[in-house]
Amino acid sequence: MVLLATAFLLSKLLAPAFLLTPEHLDPPTPDPEPSLNVKFDPRTMTLAWDCKENTTSGRCTMLLKEEDRVVKKPRKKECWCNFEDTPLHRGVLLEVQVNTSERSFREKVLYSNPGGEGTAARNFSCVIYDVDFMNCSWAKGAAAPGDVQYFLYIRDSKRKRERECPRYVQHLGTHVGCHLRNLSGLTFRNYFLLNGTSRTVGIQFFDSILSTKEIGSSGYTGCSPQFRRSKTN
Repeated sequence: MVLLATAFLLSKLLAPAFLLTPEHLDPPTPDPEPSLNVKFDPRTMTLAWDCKENTTSGRCTMLLKEEDRVVKKPRKKECWCNFEDTPLHRGVLLEVQVNTSERSFREKVLYSNPGGEGTAARNFSCVIYDVDFMNCSWAKGAAAPGDVQYFLYIRDSKRKRERECPRYVQHLGTHVGCHLRNLSGLTFRNYFLLNGTSRTVGIQFFDSILSTKEIGSSGYTGCSPQFRRSKTN
């Protein structure tokens, strides 16, 4: 009886210790993966990240949905890359790779076009006439709500100056066109952004690039704006 009592007592004392053996403990929580904290500014087309010590090289990549790939290499001690103006309304995937003397870092960020599908302005086109005048027009998106309002911005890709349409054309209170009387601010390559607002739903944006060298040619097709030269009597 004494032996049985002793064995029972030992089992009670050893049970907690058995439960605390390494194979029964919760696995340790791994340290979080270091982040580059990548950020993209569409207005300046700048991809930036947190600098890392002892960086030896870096690379920035912009992947468009058409599978076009643009690769940039930052200068020494720079923690950013600047891309040329590019249409973004279909969404782009951006990636940063940084190599240091200890390890490599890689991080991706997706820049999408938020808002309701089919709410962006469509059928965007522009006509330049008498050299110094331009009319642009567009139609409401097929799924745009009744209170939608569109705004056109033009950015000089060389000097990064941006201006809003100075004179809108309206239909039932909605902006459906723009008239510019002075094109002196336009350069060889210009970025057009057409976004919108509504109280009921987010509005997707449309953007495109205008090269003044192509004015007077057959123009652009598809979702890009069409530019053609018009002569007046």
